[in-house]
Amino acid sequence: MCMYADYSAIEQTRAQIEAAEAEIRTYGKEKKQAFKSIRQMPEELPAFVQEWAKKSMGKWMFYIKVKRGSYIAVCEACGKKVHLTRARSSRVVECPACGAVVTLKDGTKTGGIGTSQACAYVERDGDAFTQRLFECYKSCYFHGLEIDVKYHFTEEERNFRRAARKATMFSYHPKTQGRNAGEWTTGSGRVHGQGWSGWRLRDRAIHTYPYNLPAVLHGTPYQYSMLETAAENNLVNPMFYFNDYDDEPRLELLYKVGLYRAAAEITEYYGDDARRMMRDVRSLKDLGIGSRAEAAECARMTVGQIVARKEIKAWNIDEEEREAALEFVVCLNQRSGTDFRYDFISRERMFKYFLAQRADYHEAKNFIADYTDYISECSLLGANVNDTAVKMPHSLKKAHDWATTERKVQEKQAYEELVAAVYESLHALTEWSDGKLCVIMPRSAREIVEEGIRQNHCVGRYVERVATGESVILFLRRVEDPEKNFYTVEIKKDMRRCHIVQVRGEHNKAATDEVEAFCKKYSRWFNKRSTGGYNGDSVSVHYYKAVHKRDGRYISGWDGKTEYHVGEWIEAETDEESDRVAVKGLHVASLAFAVDYGKNWKDAAILEVETNIHDVIVPDAKDQVRTRRFRVVREVPVEEIATNRAAEHAA
Repeated sequence: MCMYADYSAIEQTRAQIEAAEAEIRTYGKEKKQAFKSIRQMPEELPAFVQEWAKKSMGKWMFYIKVKRGSYIAVCEACGKKVHLTRARSSRVVECPACGAVVTLKDGTKTGGIGTSQACAYVERDGDAFTQRLFECYKSCYFHGLEIDVKYHFTEEERNFRRAARKATMFSYHPKTQGRNAGEWTTGSGRVHGQGWSGWRLRDRAIHTYPYNLPAVLHGTPYQYSMLETAAENNLVNPMFYFNDYDDEPRLELLYKVGLYRAAAEITEYYGDDARRMMRDVRSLKDLGIGSRAEAAECARMTVGQIVARKEIKAWNIDEEEREAALEFVVCLNQRSGTDFRYDFISRERMFKYFLAQRADYHEAKNFIADYTDYISECSLLGANVNDTAVKMPHSLKKAHDWATTERKVQEKQAYEELVAAVYESLHALTEWSDGKLCVIMPRSAREIVEEGIRQNHCVGRYVERVATGESVILFLRRVEDPEKNFYTVEIKKDMRRCHIVQVRGEHNKAATDEVEAFCKKYSRWFNKRSTGGYNGDSVSVHYYKAVHKRDGRYISGWDGKTEYHVGEWIEAETDEESDRVAVKGLHVASLAFAVDYGKNWKDAAILEVETNIHDVIVPDAKDQVRTRRFRVVREVPVEEIATNRAAEHAA
C-alpha cells in the first residue's frame, strides 16, 4: 500500500491561513493608526466650522399681538423689530427687514425654544480621511422684545477611513460613564440627550461642512465624487457617501447634471427601489434626458418620476395631462412590483381609461388599486379580461363593486337556502317602521354581502352567523328611499326580547341621535309585539338524502344499519367543525346532489328531510351540509325527481 500526502491541498490551506493572518495584522495596524490620529485631534472644533454650523441652522422670529391685525415681531437673523399684519406660530415667512427665511413663534406662549442639528467636518490625515461628528444645540430666549441666542457644541463621534476604495471605517466616541469618562473609545456614539433609542449621528442625513472638501479629496479616488456638491444640496454623511460612491459611481453623473433629489434617493437607507431602477443606467439618455433644459426639469424629481417621465414621452397625450401621467406611471410601477400582470392592456391605454374615470377616481393610486382588484376578481369569475367590455367597463367603480359582490356571493353560496329560510321565518317578527325610518330583513346572502360592500364595513362576514342562527341582520332605511343604504343593525336571534348588538353606518360610522332615538322606539315595539307562538324551533329548511330501500325500510348508505322512518326525528353525535366533511353527523344535501350520490345503487331512494337551521353545520363542500338532527318528511317520487332533473337541464 502506498500512502502519500496531498501536498497541493496542504499548500492551499497554508496560503489561506497566511492571507487571513496578514489581513488581521493589516486591520490591527490601521486601527492603531486610526486611534492615534483621533487622539491627536484638538479638543475644540475650528472656529470657522462653528460659525458655519450656526449659520446653517434655522432662524426664528418671535411676535407679540398688539391688537387684531397688528403684531410686533423681532427677527433672530437681524435683531430688528418689525410690524406684521398677520402671524401664526410655526409659519415660515421672510423677514420684512433683512429678507431672511424665519419661522414664527408666539412670544406670549413661550419664552424660548431649543433646536439641534447633527453636523460633520472632514479632514485628511496623510492617506486617510478623519471625520468629526458633532451636535450643534441652539437655544433662543425671548424677553423684553429681545432675543438671546446661545450655542453649545458636543462632539459625539470621530471616524477614520483610508482614502482608498472599499476601505474599512473605524469609529470612536467619548465614554459617558465609569472611571475613564470623557476618554475616547471604540464604537458608535449617540445623539446627545436622546438616549440609546435616539437617532445616531452616524446616520446618513447630516449637515456636512463643504468648503474644504475639494482640497481634502484632491488626489484621492474620490476627487471627482461630487461630495462637495452633495453636501451643499443634500444631507449626507461623507463616510457613508464614500461607500455609496464605490457601489454607485452614477452618483457623479447625477450630481454633475443637477439631479440632486434622485442622487439623494439612491443613497438613502431605504433606497433599494431607486437603486434597482438605476441599475442599468449608463448615461443621461438611459433616463430620457437629452439636454440641459431637460436635466433642469428633472432636478427635483425622484428616480421613479424620472423613469416615468421617460416612458410617457412616447405617449400621445396633451401637455396638460403629463403631470397626471407622471403620477400614474409612478404608482403603476410601484404596483408592478407585485405578482400582478398588466399584459392584457397597454399602460398608455390604461392611463387614458383612468382619465375617463376621473369623476370617480381623483387619485391614480386609488384607481390602480380598484382596477387591479377588479381584474383579479374577473379572472376568478372566469371572465375574459382581453375583452374590451370587461377590461374597460363604462364605470369602473360599479364594475368593481359588482365583481367584488359576485366573488363574495360565490363564497357564501352554500348559505343562500339557510338565509332565505331565516327570512321566511323571522321577517314578520322583526320588520317595523315609525313612519320616517324602517328596518327590513335581507332576503338572501347576496343582500348582506352587497350591504357590506356599499357601506364599507364587515357585515358581509356575518352571513354564516345569520345562516346558523347566531345573529339576525337588519337594514335600517329611510321610508322615502328604502333602497338606499343608511345603517346596518345586528340583533340577537332571541325573538322574545330585543337585544341590539351594534348599529353601524358607512365606514363603521356610529349611530346618530336620530338613529339612536329610532332604535329605542324599535326596542319598545319589539318587546311588546306578539311573537305568534314562535318558540325558537320553527325555523326549518328542507334537504334530501339518498338511502337504500329494502323491504319497505329506508337504510343508511353510510353504515348500512341506521334506519329512517317517515314522520320521525333522528339524532346523531355530530362533529362541530364546520370546515370538515367526512366526519360524524347526519349528512343531507340538495336534491341534485342526493340523486347523483345514489345513482349507482339498484335500490336507491331519495328522502326529503326537514331540519332546524340552528342544528345545521355548513362544511366547505358543494351542496352538502351536516346537521345534528332531522325529521323524515317523505320519499320523493321518481316522477318528481325526473321532472326536476329535466328542468335543471333546460335551465
